[in-house]
Amino acid sequence: MGPCRPCRLRGSYGAHGTYSLRRPNRPYGRPNIKRKIIRRLPEMEMEMRIPMHVVTEEVLTRMPAKSLMRFKCVSKLWSSLISSPYFKDRFLTVPTRQRPHLFMCLQDVNDHSSSVPDANSDDTPSSSSSFVVDHTIPRMRGGYICQNLRGFMCYDLWQKPRIFNPATRQLVTLPPAFNPNTTKGTVSYYFGHDPITDQYKVVCSVGVRLTDHRVFVLKPGGGGSWRKAYRLPPPDFIPHIAARGGVCINGVIYYLGWTAADSCMLVTFHIRSHDFKMIQVPLPEELPPPAKMKNVCLVEYGGKVTVVDQASLRDKGRLDLWALEDAANQKWSSKRLVVKPSQLDFVRNTEFVVRGTSRNGKVFLIPTDLVSPFQILCYDLQSNHMRKIDIKGVPDHWFSKDKSTVEVMLMDHSETLMSLMNT
Repeated sequence: MGPCRPCRLRGSYGAHGTYSLRRPNRPYGRPNIKRKIIRRLPEMEMEMRIPMHVVTEEVLTRMPAKSLMRFKCVSKLWSSLISSPYFKDRFLTVPTRQRPHLFMCLQDVNDHSSSVPDANSDDTPSSSSSFVVDHTIPRMRGGYICQNLRGFMCYDLWQKPRIFNPATRQLVTLPPAFNPNTTKGTVSYYFGHDPITDQYKVVCSVGVRLTDHRVFVLKPGGGGSWRKAYRLPPPDFIPHIAARGGVCINGVIYYLGWTAADSCMLVTFHIRSHDFKMIQVPLPEELPPPAKMKNVCLVEYGGKVTVVDQASLRDKGRLDLWALEDAANQKWSSKRLVVKPSQLDFVRNTEFVVRGTSRNGKVFLIPTDLVSPFQILCYDLQSNHMRKIDIKGVPDHWFSKDKSTVEVMLMDHSETLMSLMNT
């Protein structure tokens, strides 16, 4: 018997999703053989369906916010899910696997021009040594970023506080807390969130000889106005000049204030109770006043508000940290970091200042002079390791400006789907 010839299959559709396969008559007297492969479509779809809680908890929460905005068009169910308060809260807590991002703010204090480009890493997250400026964030045309909190950027432009969500492009502009034409003194804005009441508030501080504070409550339905934070200041309250840049931890806003006696004070504002308090910062007395104001900044480190003293960084390769352990009893803990000998050349050849932090315990050291090529330092406070990062793609016109008038601020990238109020 010779080899079998390849058989040809012919088919036709049957009822209920059945597909019948039959083999044509063979020449060797064999009877017709019919085989049926039953394909039950509804049952297969149920077997391949991913549970909705897996889609929600493990898939969608790890997607970029821009993609989630598009996914709302898939169906009413997805739109309702992505817009739900539970999903928005969950999105903030689940880490994403995106390439590292940085927000960089460039401002010229002379002509008030500014730019807020979005810088993307061109390396892996663990070894990123360079960032490339991608584009300038839309709708942010000027201003200086004061804070980056839970995916929102708080910045002021012409003494008007503005809060911007880069993921959803929502921009909330608040009226000025004080009349710019009649107010004398430094005006600073601080942004905070209370996790218990899930409420956002903006605090404004203005003063030179006298210090006044106003509070704006951001309501979901819009509206609101500035109100005085207190009728009479607390008994231990000292007039001060508020420094730019605050932090918010567990419903408390912190910022640094400088008194007439050149003392550095930590000012705390409890978002729910509106209680203000001033705490003396234990800085060395041998520091002259200009050095204190220039080289001291406030960061969040290990979940605690921390004062960073970088006055000895260039000469001695040293960074001093003061963390607030007990606000009620004004107790501080100190930590001294000494730069590794192999990395001392990073800080001795250029003067740096701390201008930004990341969510994983790193601080960004920015050179005081904006020069090309633009290089910053990323200092891991936990491992005491420092590395250089190249910022590529900064527009050339920024390097031709007066170096003493350009301020740079870096912030770690974070995303949120939250909406503050209807705009």
